Amino acid sequence: MLELQPGQLVRSLAGRDKGKHYLVLRVIDHKYVYLVDGRSRPVARPKKKNKVHLQRYERRAAVGETFDPERLSDSQVIEFLKQLEPQTGDPEEEV
Repeated sequence: MLELQPGQLVRSLAGRDKGKHYLVLRVIDHKYVYLVDGRSRPVARPKKKNKVHLQRYERRAAVGETFDPERLSDSQVIEFLKQLEPQTGDPEEEV
């Protein structure tokens, strides 16, 4: 299984949200994580997703006080996603 950590950038590979980027909010167990994007999936209502259906990126949001799930706001999530999402033609996007 994928080893994901809070603040890590992922992309959905299956489901209605296929191709959409999220940040990992919290790891539930060895199989599931909670994801947020700040818009359709705010911090107050994260999406539960199977790790098998995610593409993992090595990019992470700032760890520590900045990415405390209890203090995280939707606007911060949106800013993290803008900074971390791969640009068109980025070689990591092909992974």
